Amino acid sequence: MQKLFPEFPATTAKDWKDQLTKDLKGEPYEDLVWKNENGFSIQPFYTKEDLKQNYEPAFTHANWEICVHKENLSAKEINEQLTADLNRGASSISINCEGVDLSIALKGIQLNYIQSTFIVNENNAAQLKKYLEEYYNLNDLNCSLIPETFRSEVDLKSCQKVISLFEDHKNIKTISVDALAFHNQNCLAYYEVAIILSALNEYLQSEKKTLSNFVIKTGVNSDYFLQIAKLRAIRRLWSVLRTEYNLKNDLHLIVETSLTNKSVSDKYTNLLRTTVEAMAAVAGGCNELIVTEFDTLFTENKKLSSRMAINQQLILKDESYLDKMADIGCGSYYIESITDAIATKALEAFKRFEKEGGYFKCVEKNIFSNEIKTQSDQRNDLFKTSKQLAIGVNKFKNEKEKVTLSKQKLEELKRLPINNAVLNFELENFFN
Repeated sequence: MQKLFPEFPATTAKDWKDQLTKDLKGEPYEDLVWKNENGFSIQPFYTKEDLKQNYEPAFTHANWEICVHKENLSAKEINEQLTADLNRGASSISINCEGVDLSIALKGIQLNYIQSTFIVNENNAAQLKKYLEEYYNLNDLNCSLIPETFRSEVDLKSCQKVISLFEDHKNIKTISVDALAFHNQNCLAYYEVAIILSALNEYLQSEKKTLSNFVIKTGVNSDYFLQIAKLRAIRRLWSVLRTEYNLKNDLHLIVETSLTNKSVSDKYTNLLRTTVEAMAAVAGGCNELIVTEFDTLFTENKKLSSRMAINQQLILKDESYLDKMADIGCGSYYIESITDAIATKALEAFKRFEKEGGYFKCVEKNIFSNEIKTQSDQRNDLFKTSKQLAIGVNKFKNEKEKVTLSKQKLEELKRLPINNAVLNFELENFFN
């Protein structure tokens, strides 16, 4: 077949810049360069000259599991909702084991055919193992165990006991980092990656080698390309750690759509936000994806919102075919460039955390909480001044919409362990 591209002359970055400068008619080219909040500049265009190397795919899998998470419910309610969700198309489940009777919560659910995640502590992990051994061959299961807390050396010792409980079973993944709470405090992308790296390093410095894959759970917001790059940077830096510690383990990435940008008013726009986030999670290489329900802050119709959260992913699979190609960002001049930028910034922050004594010392000294508060306060200010927008809230608000919140519900929203600039604006302007 005749090759077409050799007929066209190559265009260099200088050629593009010269043409842009000409088209700007005296306006400075620098005005087109965007200083991203993560501390690096985003150029108006990218070319092959921006690539630092010939990139290999950050991941090779194409498909992902549709996950549903349940907590703060009775065992009977968990079972009813999980059963309904699995019948609707979910292929993975996640539950918090604290105070839950697993024999009731998991009745009729065949864990040997699905992926499952359990949030555990030292005590209920033993109960979980007892339940699993009673009904299954543990080697037939694909489970992830995530620690309920991971903030101190005491928590690490507790995690090590959980790891020892399941160390003979390769498919039960026990070394895991849950960064979702940090994400939902509205921290910057590179900072989130650095915290994940620091927590993983604590495990690797103290834990003997294991055969199972490692697990990371984190969040993804609506900054589409940046979030794709963030997830790819996590995998890229994981490869660095894996090489440093001479490991062969792979990484299992569980991603949940963000709670940092969801609204109470005009809540159906949350469907658009979570869809964009879901697409970023898939393009970034998630193994499991939890789409939060569009009315998660103010639930009115649980059956509708839970079904929609599953259907969003089914559409991305069965109608958009996003499960047919792995790492679609590989080789993209823009995505590879910002992946490199996030990874570089994250590595710098990680080294700074190590100088402070590592992950646990940073938690103890409130370094993470103080620095994330500064980051989230800056984002709140951007939203208040309309430099950052949320449709239906601080732009194109539906003035005819009337949302009534009880005093109790208002107090619940104020106490949520998240930093949501959109919700903060709503509570300050609409519900006082």
